[in-house]
Amino acid sequence: MIDLKDICTSGESSITIDEIVDIVLDTKLGYIKGLGYDPKPNTTRATQRRTTELEDSLKKVKQEAASAQHDLHKRLNAAETEVENQLSQILDQQS
Repeated sequence: MIDLKDICTSGESSITIDEIVDIVLDTKLGYIKGLGYDPKPNTTRATQRRTTELEDSLKKVKQEAASAQHDLHKRLNAAETEVENQLSQILDQQS
């Protein structure tokens, strides 16, 4: 391993410390590519945080949908009232 480290630090090769560890120790199960051999992130906390974010997002979208539905219902009622008024005016003009 010392020979590999000497090669790496002498500039003769572009091999990194992580690559040396891979050669000597072999990549182990649980190794996170791109993060190296540092401790794994706490997936339970990350999952809980993401779940909370998704639940909050879902709640917000449901509220927006309910508000939009309420607004559409009001507009529909207004349109129906307008149609009824126009129909009444037409019938009054024909009589």
